[in-house]
Amino acid sequence: MSSETRPEPLDGLALAHPGVESSGAPVLTLRQARERTGLRVEALAATLKVPVRQLEALEAGRYDELPDPTFARALASSVCRVLKTDPGPILASLPALARVRLGEPENALHTPLPSATASTVLARAASAPIQRLSAPVAVALFLLVAALTLWFLLPRQAPEPAPAGAEPQLATQQAPQAAQPDVPTLTPTPAPAPAPAASPVLAPLPAPAAPAAPAAPTAASAPLLAPATQPEVLRLSADQTAWVQVIGASGRVLLQRSLQPGESVVINDDLPLQLVIGRADAVRVSVRGAPTDLNAVSRNNVARLQVR
Repeated sequence: MSSETRPEPLDGLALAHPGVESSGAPVLTLRQARERTGLRVEALAATLKVPVRQLEALEAGRYDELPDPTFARALASSVCRVLKTDPGPILASLPALARVRLGEPENALHTPLPSATASTVLARAASAPIQRLSAPVAVALFLLVAALTLWFLLPRQAPEPAPAGAEPQLATQQAPQAAQPDVPTLTPTPAPAPAPAASPVLAPLPAPAAPAAPAAPTAASAPLLAPATQPEVLRLSADQTAWVQVIGASGRVLLQRSLQPGESVVINDDLPLQLVIGRADAVRVSVRGAPTDLNAVSRNNVARLQVR
């Protein structure tokens, strides 16, 4: 009776793939190559920066413990590179990537796909971050537009001062007020100086002749006529904090600051005066003792007028 020679069974890859020769099994080749170099599996794992259990699973042929066949082939190639071993026989013994199927034969991945599918997938992947950012970007754009709108619509509290030596200008004519002898005519700043004929209207009128009266009333009226020698041309009285600028005819800035509530300022010289009030509703203006209505020369609550 002749004795029959049987090959010794191989663990790992040899048992999983019986068609592979024992000399090409990664269980023996990788392990023997590593042991031949005297390198421990822990040191090899540290060199490749992979867990020890993955190297042990690769050497033992337990590919189900690895993430996927692609990872197994890449790890085997890296091991061969470190051990300076030919990776050809080892990679040939690993499971082929083409044999992996994810479904039924009629639904296999090797079924031809339409040419537009790849581009559609890439377009969707590229547009996904844009769709996630669309809502925050829309909110930011809305806030930016709202801020710009408020910046242009709200009145500016501190307008730029007029350049020195600039000629006074008029924008509108106040014809009805010119007929009133007791109230001086006020005009907005932007326009050339009015004709000299308007000057008599703005100049203070002489006091009318007092009627004949007893000596006692005449004596009593004397204190009222005394200030006429130096009339009070312009008085500014602040009810609330407001920015005010007054420029004289010589171009000198007579006043440029914020008036506090209850504060009054009187200016009598360097006529005509260019006046800018940042808050027209917070300042009362009197010209030669007569109150002035700032609504006619105000825009966005900023009054600009000229006092002669």
